[in-house]
Amino acid sequence: MKAKKFFTVAAFLLLIAGRMQVSAQTPNGYDIMKLADERYAGDTAQYKLTMTLESGRGAPRVREVSYYFRDYGDTDKILMIFQSPRDVAGTGYLSFSYNDDRDDDMWLYLPAMRRVRRISGSGKNDDFMGTDFTYEDMGSRSLDKDTFALSGEEALEGEPCWRVEARPRDSRDPYGRRVIWVRKDSYIISAVDYYDRQDRLLKTLRVSGIRQIDGIWTAQRMEMTNVQNRHSTVIEMSDITFNLPMEDSLFAVTTLERGR
Repeated sequence: MKAKKFFTVAAFLLLIAGRMQVSAQTPNGYDIMKLADERYAGDTAQYKLTMTLESGRGAPRVREVSYYFRDYGDTDKILMIFQSPRDVAGTGYLSFSYNDDRDDDMWLYLPAMRRVRRISGSGKNDDFMGTDFTYEDMGSRSLDKDTFALSGEEALEGEPCWRVEARPRDSRDPYGRRVIWVRKDSYIISAVDYYDRQDRLLKTLRVSGIRQIDGIWTAQRMEMTNVQNRHSTVIEMSDITFNLPMEDSLFAVTTLERGR
């Protein structure tokens, strides 16, 4: 179980129904985000990601990625290896997300440079591999970094949701605020609107194709759209399996260098 961590993309890739129950009393914004955060994600997960980058100029760029996840109790580890096309094949991304207030540890391996680069500081706000997700979007975020307010209730695709507004405590944060929709039935985050520091809509995330796999609520499609530059990234998941054994050695920097 994660504590005080708001998962961004890693959570959307899993989108697990929680074990907790909401009380009869309407929860506040923090309580709702804590419920979304503490969903059971399985002990391990493995699947294939298809990333489609669309700019409206030229043909879309499609990338195939192998994705691995393991919950170590106090740490969640994620490994992503790019399989195609040739110009990104062998690129690897590794992240360790902790159940305390520490920032994620992130590493990126670029085969052309034959070295591993650690992602830290302001680099976490950079675009991830040319997509519309940042490195921080790909990791996790401590709940203590934001204030949360329940701003209403609204149905998305016929499913009742809470609408929560998150505002960063740090004025240097690249997002001025985020509006987050959390489904009431399973605490799944099904949509996010991101606003820049001038309070202009910057990006939208929409999650779809939600169904149960091995008893775990799972989303099969995410679309992140940058409304300011009209660029979008669609991530589709397939060959999804949960709770299969995974070796510790899989989640290591040396694995990145091998491009497994």
